[in-house]
Amino acid sequence: MANSYPNHSKDAELCEKFLRNFDDPEGDGKLKYMQQLQEIANRRSKVLSISLDDVEAFFSVPPPPPEEHRPHFANEIERNTRTFQKLMAEAADRLMPAADVTAANVKKDVYDILSEHRKIMDSSARAVEAQATGQANHSKGSGAIPGTVRGGCPDILLRRFDVYFEPRTKMPATPMRAVRATHLGHLVRVRGVVTHVTDVKPLVSVVAYTDPDSGFEVYQEVTGRTFKPLDNDSKERAKVSRKMQPVMETRGSKFVKFQEARLQELAEEVPEGATPRTLSIHLLGEVTRTMKPGDDVTITGIFLPEQYTGFRAMRAGLLMSTYLEAHNVVQSKRQYGSAFELSEAEVAAIEALGEGGDVYGRLARSIAPEIFGMEDVKKALLLMMVGGQTRIFPDGLKLRGDVHMCLMGDPGVAKSQLLKYVSRVMPRAVYTTGKGSSGVGLTAAVLRNQVTKELVLEGGALVLADKGVCCIDEFDKMEEGDRTAIHEVMEQQTVSIAKAGITTTLNTRTTILAAANPAYGRYDRRRSPSENINLPAALLSRFDLLWLLLDESSKEQDTRLANHIVRLHVLGRAPAPEASGSGDASAAPVPLRLLRAYIGQARQYEPDVPEQLTEYIASFYAELRQMEKAALGAAATYTTPRTLLSILRLSQALAKLRFSSLVEQSDVDEALRLMRCSKSSLENNGPGNNAGEGAYEDAVSLVYRLIREYSSRTGQLEIPYAKIQEITKKHNVSREEIEECANEYARIALWTVERDQQGNPVLHLQINDAAFA
Repeated sequence: MANSYPNHSKDAELCEKFLRNFDDPEGDGKLKYMQQLQEIANRRSKVLSISLDDVEAFFSVPPPPPEEHRPHFANEIERNTRTFQKLMAEAADRLMPAADVTAANVKKDVYDILSEHRKIMDSSARAVEAQATGQANHSKGSGAIPGTVRGGCPDILLRRFDVYFEPRTKMPATPMRAVRATHLGHLVRVRGVVTHVTDVKPLVSVVAYTDPDSGFEVYQEVTGRTFKPLDNDSKERAKVSRKMQPVMETRGSKFVKFQEARLQELAEEVPEGATPRTLSIHLLGEVTRTMKPGDDVTITGIFLPEQYTGFRAMRAGLLMSTYLEAHNVVQSKRQYGSAFELSEAEVAAIEALGEGGDVYGRLARSIAPEIFGMEDVKKALLLMMVGGQTRIFPDGLKLRGDVHMCLMGDPGVAKSQLLKYVSRVMPRAVYTTGKGSSGVGLTAAVLRNQVTKELVLEGGALVLADKGVCCIDEFDKMEEGDRTAIHEVMEQQTVSIAKAGITTTLNTRTTILAAANPAYGRYDRRRSPSENINLPAALLSRFDLLWLLLDESSKEQDTRLANHIVRLHVLGRAPAPEASGSGDASAAPVPLRLLRAYIGQARQYEPDVPEQLTEYIASFYAELRQMEKAALGAAATYTTPRTLLSILRLSQALAKLRFSSLVEQSDVDEALRLMRCSKSSLENNGPGNNAGEGAYEDAVSLVYRLIREYSSRTGQLEIPYAKIQEITKKHNVSREEIEECANEYARIALWTVERDQQGNPVLHLQINDAAFA
């Protein structure tokens, strides 16, 4: 029967054989890992990345000695990763080649100089000890204390690389709450959202001590988070030498980069009635700075226990905390930016998409294809995700390029579904709700770091969504004091913090997509848009597009919508274009990955507005302002200079979708069309009307307004019919109109109606209604 006990010496030989002999099938027969070692020797790399797919492929082929056939060697590495990490590092030390001729002029670092000095001092010290009597024990390399080395350099001190394991492609991601004690010491793959990342700090791995008199050196290897210095412990110092007075030398010690992060469980993995769990992540060496708060990442690392220290250890007793030592970090969604690159397959798919024609319309229809209609709204969402061009002038003035958008409408028109879909498309997106968000939760909070015990800033939703999208649902339910924190974010794109002695400015280069309900639940056509929207004008002017979505009754439209919903449930997916009535087979929805890749490629362009379009855009803006002036303030919306900037941003986004560096007049025309559609949706008598047409107040709305103003002024919540007649006397309102107003607003629960002895109505206003607050 085969021996099941581990044989580390045999494993070390196999590790060395793998590094020496593995041929990269995609590297023209070159030795993959010997090339990596050569790069490390030439000081061009600090990472030895070992793929477990390569290990599995190498040992699955039976070698000539049958005892070296280890088809499950990759599984052994996954079960005992820390041990094999050390064996691979030692094997790499033995196989480390000399530097190339081209690397002869490499600048020496501090460890090169210290190593040369140590060799000279060590040889002279050994010569002196060889002549002396009774000092033969000093010639040994190992110190008397376990974990210390005397008179020579430990391997880890001169090692200029870190060993990391890349997981096998078939290795599944383990749900965070499925990681248990049986995974301790194993290589584990988890996925989640990064919620917190600390600054990079130096972590000591080898401590050097010297004796000022004799020049002897002692090295203490640190394997945990704490250690006991030799110069502070007389008993430990006596074990080294009774006469030696070791002094810690920080310059001769070795420090590695250390960073701690917190990973939160994905929302879809959280069971019913539970809260998301978090996992502490430790990043060492070159893995640091590979993720930021808000990133959706897949992390592979070693799941390890950690003992509490100090007073926490006294309270914890036998309990221990756990963490994941990261080896491999992969972004689940590729981030847009300067490093964004497309694969050959994605380039071919984008070219094929462009050959089909009407890319703009097809991409817009691919946004939430399960939601019926709303093509103009989806086009606006597409332009919002692409964004305009940020301008920074030499004097420091900054004009944002992000397009902010607000969806206002009745309940049940799929506003939240559109927000959810946008958060899935964008690589960096945060979804939150107005009622569940505070001003601190949106901007930043001051917390105490559990590792360093210092006060640090914890970024909120807007900071986490930097260079991404922040989707805020139920925007109207947010407290007014919390909503004011968004004003600076939407225009200056920064958050100014002055808390707990921390004064700083955080970047919030964020696109804001908000969804809100009207002030009275459903949109009331009898009231003005300002009464229905119930948001401050200073905030509304910061939105580039404010879209009103109403649930209006139309037999033809309702029939098409019902057919779409039924087909959606029957098929389990979005109906084909033929079923939706378009009849164009090329209008099939674009897959989510291709849509994300197309948007990422479009964001790389920086289109300019040509000078010949200046007069065209300026004339439209001036004409729009004159139309509102002629309406004598009765227009549903108003135009500010921010509207002009919004037109430019939308035009630039359309040019980006064409992969063009120049804005054309067709782009401006489409931007103006979307702007008109956005404004016309807010008109009282339906889309398409000019500002001011039908913008009058009927008798029922007049009675309601007078009652509301009287109640707000006097604080009375019970208003009899005689008082209603008194306050409406100057406006020639009939009894029938008062009765109609009382009954109509009673149906939407703004007040209750009782009758006095004469049968006249007595109104009892609802004290919880915002209109009478």
